[in-house]
Amino acid sequence: MNKEIKIDGIEILRFISAFAILIWHYQHFNAPLNSLELKVPQPFFNYFKIFYTHGYMGVNFFWCISGFIFFWKYADIIKKIKFYDFFISRFSRLYPLHIATLIIVLLLQTIYFSINDNYFIVKNNDLYHFLLNLFMASNWGFEKGMSFNGVIWSISIEILVYGLFFIILSFLNKNIFINIFVIIICLVFKITYKHLVHGIVDCALFFFLGGCVVYFLNQKKNVTLIKISILLISVLSYFFFNYFNLNTLNNVSYVVQIIIYPILIFLSCGIHIYNKLASRIVRIMGNLTYSSYLLHFPIQLCIMIYYSQIEKEIPFYNNSFFIFYILTVLISSFYVFKYFENPCKKIIRNKFKV
Repeated sequence: MNKEIKIDGIEILRFISAFAILIWHYQHFNAPLNSLELKVPQPFFNYFKIFYTHGYMGVNFFWCISGFIFFWKYADIIKKIKFYDFFISRFSRLYPLHIATLIIVLLLQTIYFSINDNYFIVKNNDLYHFLLNLFMASNWGFEKGMSFNGVIWSISIEILVYGLFFIILSFLNKNIFINIFVIIICLVFKITYKHLVHGIVDCALFFFLGGCVVYFLNQKKNVTLIKISILLISVLSYFFFNYFNLNTLNNVSYVVQIIIYPILIFLSCGIHIYNKLASRIVRIMGNLTYSSYLLHFPIQLCIMIYYSQIEKEIPFYNNSFFIFYILTVLISSFYVFKYFENPCKKIIRNKFKV
């Protein structure tokens, strides 16, 4: 592990990616209004326009950050780690809050259905999909659509990439060209089989792309290798999307993400906050990412149930309502991390001596 890497900047990026998704999903509140077009700009639209319009990109960014963190923490020591220990480490981090929010959403969707005769946003809330969610396999290709706490789809896919990461680094020596090879394979699949490609391709691409940054940081003297790697990935991305006549706005933005995300991560590694209070706030922001990601949909459900009961329309365009929603998610996430997520992780790891 490269202990010289400062993580304050990474924590800020993690929070920004989670916040982007939080704003993007604020638009869930608009769904029951049966309006395909927004009447007026959403709350604080001028400040959060990029999140309202492209917040979904936060998922790719988060995968990229995760890849960086995994290669930073594990790439040098992965051959010394047992798969059992690696599994328990991931299980303790992800599963407790997942299973808790899964049960909560099940109960809340049942209540919402009893009032409105339909489910809120996510429709496949049956026994089959509950079992898939129980094993965090909700988006492994067996599903019929989004189910229960739908946001877990990206975590479900990322788990498969964790396995890919462990297998590759366990049998092959760490080398940036392994990452580039995986990225190229993902690009080929994304272009050649664009109608069949599963989200795991995007996840693997951005995960291993984030891992490239670790190699760049460890190659301070080899500037040429850094330049060649960035140029190779950028040119290949541009070539694939233009050669196959896919030069649409979405595909251009995809190429931009491939170029910009690793650069942002690279630059953020130089950020170190020396003020103790500010540093603590940044760490808290980083800690909120997973809990806010899994909690915001159940909180939306609670709000929707309340407004359904009092038979009033959601004040979607109201600034105060927006602030209330954001603060509720962030404050709830803080306490859930402190009193549930983190303690559960420690209990499981102590129990299994990991």
